[in-house]
Amino acid sequence: MGGTVFFDYDGTLHDSMRLYGPAFRHVYAALVAEGWAKPRAFSDEEIASWLGYSPASMWAAFMPDLPEAVWRSASGAVGEEMRRLLAEGAGCLYPGATTMLKSLREKGFCLVFLSNCSRAYRNEHLAAFELEDLFDGTWCAEDFEGLEKWQIYQRVAARYPQPHVMVGDRHHDQEVALRAGIPFVGCTYGFGAAGELKKADALVGAPADITEAVTVLASRAQTAPQSSSDAPRR
Repeated sequence: MGGTVFFDYDGTLHDSMRLYGPAFRHVYAALVAEGWAKPRAFSDEEIASWLGYSPASMWAAFMPDLPEAVWRSASGAVGEEMRRLLAEGAGCLYPGATTMLKSLREKGFCLVFLSNCSRAYRNEHLAAFELEDLFDGTWCAEDFEGLEKWQIYQRVAARYPQPHVMVGDRHHDQEVALRAGIPFVGCTYGFGAAGELKKADALVGAPADITEAVTVLASRAQTAPQSSSDAPRR
């Protein structure tokens, strides 16, 4: 069929709360012990709300008064704890995610990984879940320091064949599509709040549903005039 599907990772392909929840609580407890934070409990929903943000954006919103050196150290510690848990086998993709990726490739789509994660996180996860050969491009926030996800998309979009479709679970992913004028598949099983994906062109409740949604939207896009990747849709 042709075309390119841009995939968010955490909350779309990877059930990241399996790693992020324990790591977040572990590091917050350390901040409490060091006097940087007050003791408190966090629900999984509150912790999950930070998924999809770049580290700088997350800490700026979560603890805006924390000195940069402290939040950067804490952010690194979260990453290290997640890495340890991943190595122990605690991480997992959503059921059907790998099968769905393979089905899209069989249909002739290029697949691109587009995440607000670090390079190390990207590389370790692609290797852990044997995903390297399924993606034609793998881009993360650390490749373009300081840029938002929609800006990263616009930097790399011209490398990949049209039509483009974005798939993700958060408003950052929806913004990629809205600004570029491309279709968006919203994953309701991820970590977005209620109503966060209301501008999606299609909503899916499981990875297995993504193949059909992408195929339909890409087919429609092929028969419609293509928007320039740097021309925002309003």
